[in-house]
Amino acid sequence: MRIKVIIPNSGMDEKTLRAREIMLSAFARNDTAISVDCIDGGPESIESAYDEVMAGPYILTKVKQAEKDGFDAVVIYCGSDPAVAAAREIVNIPVIGPGKVSKLVALDLGYRFSVITVLDSTVARDEEAVYEKGIDFDRLASVRSIGIPVSNIRDDMESTYQALYAAGKKCIEEDGAHCLVLSCLGMAGMGERLTKSLKVPVIDPAPVAVKYAELLVSLGLSASRLSYFHDEK
Repeated sequence: MRIKVIIPNSGMDEKTLRAREIMLSAFARNDTAISVDCIDGGPESIESAYDEVMAGPYILTKVKQAEKDGFDAVVIYCGSDPAVAAAREIVNIPVIGPGKVSKLVALDLGYRFSVITVLDSTVARDEEAVYEKGIDFDRLASVRSIGIPVSNIRDDMESTYQALYAAGKKCIEEDGAHCLVLSCLGMAGMGERLTKSLKVPVIDPAPVAVKYAELLVSLGLSASRLSYFHDEK
């Protein structure tokens, strides 16, 4: 099985991309090969609706190429799920949006969940995403930010962990969350440690997206053409 992971951030160097490949491969099955790439232009990170729109054409080009290159599934590596619906319209392989899948997992593991996002300016977008993805808003306990931009999340992983822990503790103790969802894929790898320290499920979208892609491919499933129109011409 071959999975293409597309990071919708431009300008990432080869060393960083290969490091992401190694990290994600640790979550995958032994017979799954993961290839990580970033977009060739557009924003350096996704922190607004404007960023999503600007990244869209570059994402779609990469998705189309992934299918041509024989990949079995694509993960658009961003919690905002940019261009996922459009991507599903132009290819027949599964296209995974980590944000929605992670929230659906949260709904199954706990009655109320909180989202931990990057900046105060992204809180409203994460709240709106719950509506957009058709999730009962009463199940959302809160959205809290850690005050670290996407581009700096992995600069000091221990500081990021401490910020996530502090926000998560407030989500549980003050907001009534039963489980947590990490909103940014830059937070990848933090879920297991936070689950142990906070004593509630912390859903990490990176491994969730990889495992969900494997599930769909192994079951021979992809997006419904009644939901995502595909012009074969």
